[in-house]
Amino acid sequence: MRRLFLSVSIFGALVAPAFAYAATLSFTAPQTSVGIGEPIEVSVFFDTKNAINAIEAAVIIPSRFELKNMSDGNTIMSLWVERPRYDRETRTISFSGIIPGGFLGTGQLLKLTLKAEAAGSAALSFDRTRTTVYQNGPDGTPEPTTLRSLMLNAEAGTVVTVTPIVDIEPPEKFVPVVTRDPQLYEGAWTLIFATQDKGSGIAYYEVSESPVRMIDPTKLSWTKAESPYRLLGEEPAKYIYVRAVDEQGNIRTELYTQAHPLSWLLGLALGILILALILLVLQLLRKKRRHASP
Repeated sequence: MRRLFLSVSIFGALVAPAFAYAATLSFTAPQTSVGIGEPIEVSVFFDTKNAINAIEAAVIIPSRFELKNMSDGNTIMSLWVERPRYDRETRTISFSGIIPGGFLGTGQLLKLTLKAEAAGSAALSFDRTRTTVYQNGPDGTPEPTTLRSLMLNAEAGTVVTVTPIVDIEPPEKFVPVVTRDPQLYEGAWTLIFATQDKGSGIAYYEVSESPVRMIDPTKLSWTKAESPYRLLGEEPAKYIYVRAVDEQGNIRTELYTQAHPLSWLLGLALGILILALILLVLQLLRKKRRHASP
């Protein structure tokens, strides 16, 4: 999938601290003071009183801390348009995703593990110019959102113990869907897939296209992929395998095949909905790039 580089948002400049907005992006941590060289776990949380269906955000890691790990286990995000990525040069985590059907309430987006590198205090914060929440509707209307930072403190001689994540369960079951749309890959056949892992989070996906059904999928040739994924041939392969791998190495493998039309039709409705939301988010990002261009 083509990488999405989020441009400066004209909407972020409209966020004024004087208002108590219906949506809030914030950070939570069991404690905010750690010793130098010790880790601290921070969760990125979202709360809204109005239904929303898309979020794009950028988190700035303060200079006194280093990012050691990030997990999307237990995320409210149904499908990542841009999976969380860390740019070491700008010290920024960027991501965007959608929630088909909308979301209302409080939920976790990401969990971060930071390591204190130097003594002193620093703020973990959102980049206002690259963070936007969208209302659950066809127009892509931004939802006014409060962005709250979290002050962290690194102290000499303090020791904090972080319990490692134990995850033996594979990612949740999912239904791969094959479809095509003139706005995506110039109308080429496209594979859509998404799932969640409530334990350690999804690490990556892999796809394998095969003319024959394999009893042992591990013998297939696999390619790392992101959804939506452009299929190789002019026509879809008869058997298309998708496997989701979580951060602990647990694997869930699902199969798309033209041999089961009823299953294909049931999955098609979900695929069309997800594709429509992906295209909506892509259009919004293109608009933002045009507005941001001089």
